[in-house]
Amino acid sequence: GEYSLFPRIKSKPKIDSATEEFQKEKYAQAAQGFYEAWQANRNDPELLIYYNNARARQQGFEPFTIAVVVPIDQDKDRAKEILRGVAQAQDQFNNSEGLNGRFLEIAIANDGNDPEQAKKIAQALVKDNSILGVIGHNSSNASKAALPVYDQAGLAMISSTSTSSYLNGKVFFRTVPSNRALASKLAQHVKTQAGLDKVVIFYDADSAYSKDLKEKFEKHFEYLGGEVVREIDLNDPNLNITEEVKNSFFQDQVKAAMLCPSVESMNTAINIAKANTHPNHNPNNRDQQRLKLFGGDTLYTNQILQQGGQGVEGLTIVVPWSRKAPQAENFSTAASQLWLGDVNWRTATSFDATQTFIQALFQDANREIILNRLHNINLVASDTSGLPLQFTDQGERESKPVLVKVVDNEFKFMQSKTQRGLKSPRDHQPWGDTTSVPLTKTD
Repeated sequence: GEYSLFPRIKSKPKIDSATEEFQKEKYAQAAQGFYEAWQANRNDPELLIYYNNARARQQGFEPFTIAVVVPIDQDKDRAKEILRGVAQAQDQFNNSEGLNGRFLEIAIANDGNDPEQAKKIAQALVKDNSILGVIGHNSSNASKAALPVYDQAGLAMISSTSTSSYLNGKVFFRTVPSNRALASKLAQHVKTQAGLDKVVIFYDADSAYSKDLKEKFEKHFEYLGGEVVREIDLNDPNLNITEEVKNSFFQDQVKAAMLCPSVESMNTAINIAKANTHPNHNPNNRDQQRLKLFGGDTLYTNQILQQGGQGVEGLTIVVPWSRKAPQAENFSTAASQLWLGDVNWRTATSFDATQTFIQALFQDANREIILNRLHNINLVASDTSGLPLQFTDQGERESKPVLVKVVDNEFKFMQSKTQRGLKSPRDHQPWGDTTSVPLTKTD
């Protein structure tokens, strides 16, 4: 609450005044100011967090403090999606009078998804003895850089967005499915589509997330009898997008492309989708005028819809969670009422990460005991964004991804039908409807 990490115009005088009061330890006045600013900006999670931090300082007891690391410098919208989940859980806990009068305080850090900055942030958080645990980081590259620092210090880290299967450690947990589960789900879906036995893969060779998703998809797809014809690096300085799309379509004779961009290579993926709009100029072949596009969870953004246009129409992606799943209804309704807009999977898994830390709290909590308690966490569905939560011995959450498809410039939740004759039976998803799923409201 000492200062804001997001630039603003609306309510700036009110926010500046509240931060000054917080710095002066006038927490009642700070809480009032942050609350009024949040009421005027209801989808702004930082303001709700600062309001609750001021309330936590008011109680007369030392608050429980958890840090969350988000990529504000790189992607403000993505950062706010994560913070909405954290803020919602914090607000719920503090409104329930906390634990024995002790409220939850959230420290927000910004690493911009930069591995070097992530490591520096991790080192600073480790030195702050008030920090009991960390939610983050966003990208797998950032998490990979920070994890050894937390591991050495014994500070628990729960990532709500990093899916690389290579992430593991004695302090590492995540509330999001790993790439192994995401790739398996998508590979099954692609392989069961008529004529899609061969694919090309576009990926980011510099990204731990992207390389891992590519490898896991290839493994599952080939296990099911499919063939990956070519792998194309999105960061290749000599990449000719138009030629690669045409070559995939005409020379390789494939009908599908898998897009595995990192956050950093998102623009290149969008340009591939645009180039794919009219790869075939043969007027006698109207049934298959373009590659069918599939992709990973990083593609679930407003940017894809806004900039991709017709190029992303029909794009099918695998995501950890959808608000249209029946089990997600209660959380989705509460979230949309709180934020006056719909939320996406990053908000849901970040809510779950915060709820997990809250469940691990007790009166004399310290880092060691919090870490030990996380291994035995058992959250029921009503305490999460819709599904029970337990961790494996490796800190993984056992949950099943879902599929969404771009239809009329909106993401629609896809019903998963039981497919017979597949060799990997574990990833069938019982949820389903085909209702439109707008993205979270952004600023």
